[in-house]
Amino acid sequence: MPPRKSSKTDPLIGIWWDDGQTLVAFAHSANENASNGPLIDSELNHFEKWDQAATQFDLSPQDEYFDVPRGRVLLRRQTGQGLIYHGNGTNPSRLRKIAARFRLSAWTVQRNEHYDMGPEADALFDDEFDEV
Repeated sequence: MPPRKSSKTDPLIGIWWDDGQTLVAFAHSANENASNGPLIDSELNHFEKWDQAATQFDLSPQDEYFDVPRGRVLLRRQTGQGLIYHGNGTNPSRLRKIAARFRLSAWTVQRNEHYDMGPEADALFDDEFDEV
C-alpha cells in the first residue's frame, strides 16, 4: 500500500535553529525523508542545512552551526504527538513558536545534551576524552 498523502494540517518533522528572535526551520512531512521506528525522525542534519540557515542570522556559513541554539522535531508513531528536542540555549518561551511552525497540536519537550552549548557542551567532550 502506498504511503498516505499528507495534508496541510498534518504535523511536520525536521530541524530548527532559534536565537530567541529568529526561528529558522526546515520542516517536512513525516511521510518523506524520515526514519522508520517508534519515533519518526527527519533524516535532515544541521551541518547540511547550515549554509541556508546562517544568512538568516546574519552569520556566515563559515561560522559554526552549533553556536546558535538548535534542535529537532520528531513524532511519536503511535500517537502522532510531537517531541521537540532542544538544548540548554533554547529559551522555553520559544518552544510554542517552534511547535506552531511544525504544526504540532500535541507535543512534549525533552532536553537533549547533543544540542547543548557552551561549557555544558564542552563537558561532554571532556568526558569522552577522559574515557580514552
